[in-house]
Formats: sequence, C-alpha cells, structure tokens
Amino acid sequence: MNTVRVGIIGTGFMAAAHAACFGEDPRVEIVCVSSRREQSCRRFAARYGLGAYTADWKELVADEGVDLVDITAPNYLHAEMAVAAAERGKAFIVEKPLALTVDSGRRVCEAAEGNGVTGFYAENRLFAPIFARAKEMIDAGRIGDPLILRINELGSGPTHSDWFWDKSKAGGGALIDMGIHGLCLSEWLLAAEIVSVQAVSDTLKWSDRSGSAEDTVMSLARFDSGALGQFICSWAVEGGLDIRVELFGSEGTIYLDQARSVNGVFAYSSGTAKTQAADSESEGAAARPHAASETGWFYPLVDEWNVRGHRRELRHFIDCFIDKTEPISSLRRGLRALKLVHAIYESADKRAEVPVHR
Repeated sequence: MNTVRVGIIGTGFMAAAHAACFGEDPRVEIVCVSSRREQSCRRFAARYGLGAYTADWKELVADEGVDLVDITAPNYLHAEMAVAAAERGKAFIVEKPLALTVDSGRRVCEAAEGNGVTGFYAENRLFAPIFARAKEMIDAGRIGDPLILRINELGSGPTHSDWFWDKSKAGGGALIDMGIHGLCLSEWLLAAEIVSVQAVSDTLKWSDRSGSAEDTVMSLARFDSGALGQFICSWAVEGGLDIRVELFGSEGTIYLDQARSVNGVFAYSSGTAKTQAADSESEGAAARPHAASETGWFYPLVDEWNVRGHRRELRHFIDCFIDKTEPISSLRRGLRALKLVHAIYESADKRAEVPVHR
C-alpha cells in the first residue's frame, strides 16, 4: 500500500482536528503545513512532527511531494486554493463552506471535474455515528415517510478567530458557519431536496462585533418529498453547543442529540475545578470554535473526532482517494449546501418564500 502524502493549509482548530485523525491512519503521512504566519507553521509542524512547513500556500500546492491538499484556511480562501490544487492535478479536501458564493463554488466543481481530480467536501455530520445510524433507520422504513424535520445548530459564537465575524471573509454569519451543516444533513437524511425556503435573520446579541454578519437565522423549508423542515442556527446561545435533530415520520419518531447526551457524561463545576475545555483541549476554550460552559453543569467530550464524525470522514476520503471512487460528501453536495444558504439569505432579505433551483 502506497502512503498518501497530505499537505495541510491552515494551522487552526480544524487543521489540528484533521492532523489528529490523519495521525491515526497508517496509510497517511502529513508531509507539509502552510500558514501565512511562519510562527504558527513552526509550532504546528513541531506539534505533529512534520519535516516541512511554508508561509506560502502556493508552494505547498506546487510541491510534488504532496498527493492530497487539505484546505482548512479561512472561508474566503477556499475557492482559490481548491482551484489551484485542481489545476495542478491534485485531489483536495475543502472544509465548509465550499466557497463564499454559488458562482465561485461552481468554479471549484468545474475545475476538479475539468482536470480529472477528486474533490472532497468535508461535511462531518454525514459521518457522525448517530446521524449515520439514523440514516440507516430512515432508509429501512423504520419511521415510515418522513414528514417533519427540525434541526438546532446553536452556540455562543466563534471564539477562536476574528475573521468569522467579518462577512466579507466568512460569507455570512451563523448560517454559513453553523446552519450549513444542518441543511446538508437534512437532504442526505431524507434523500430529498429542498424546493423552497423562507427565513428571518437578525443580530440579536453580537451587534458590537458582528461586522455585518448575522448571529441568528430561523428558516422553514419544503422538500420535494412533501416533508417540511425547520432550521434554527445561532451564535447567541450560551452553555456550549446545542446540536439536535428531531424527525417525525408517518410511523415513528427519531430524536438525536450530538452535543449534550451523546457522550453520556454529565458533570458539575463550581468554577474552581478544571472545566470541559481544559480537560479536552490543551489550548483551552479560546482555541475552540464555540466556547463551552466554564461553570455549572457541562458535558465533557469523549472521543470527540469519532462523535463529531471527523475520523470516519477523513478515513472515507482516503479510501476514495486510493480506490478512485466517488465520496459520499462530494463537491457537488457542498455546492448544493451553498445554494441553500444563499437562498435562505435571499429569503430573509426579501421577507418572502424563495424557490431553490437545482
């Protein structure tokens, strides 16, 4: 078996998550990392035992010693980096969102297809064990025909990088950061497409630092199967992440909780003991995308990369790269999720129901 040589662009929280997962796969060697800050590169390389790093991502993409480019950089760089990798004839992984706009997302897809390379859209929800099991149950007809779907994607706002609050760099706020997960998940779970949306959007809490990015969006959706969906995403909710799915079918119901009960551990701290963040992540809460509760009841993470789906996601991508097969989470799926996001933004702006086209 040949080793898959991976180059990671980015040194933040998600780059660290991917590096940890790749480190558990004997088929993978991380050979290089890139970040515009050389100090961050050096620190990341030392942490994961890498022999090379560069402050110029284009050098990493051009490196003949890199087989697969893993893009975990800020949102506004995704499309440019992905297209550059494709034009070099290299497969790539790109974190959500695929791009800032539908047009740039389409260019990513066309660049990969036109150059005969495989692109992987890193939607970890599709690989989380609880959602994978729910998908099996739905496909087996255990709840009959899905009728109503409700998804929560709630947190206290990004705490680890200021660019998330800048709409020009992030492409939006809570919706493109958190809500995009549930939108992609919904169509996959139901094996149905959303045909129209209506939404309201506002900045309820973070008006002093939002950078014109919304912190809360509530939306309704109609599926071509006849099912209805409700999606709530927000950066304005304290107490750590709240990721829940409720699905009501003609013959049954499924409740899913990926945040509070999935690990089966509940703990209480008066504020003087070590917190969840300190126990689970050496850099502490500030290094995580959404701050966990520091006091009171909290929910310690157990085997995070398995629970969140990242481990299975990246193993699947390596399987597909080696076997030259189409991934479950393809670039076209990422483009579809981006279309849904922008349709919801359009609906919120127009205060009207908006159709979603293929």
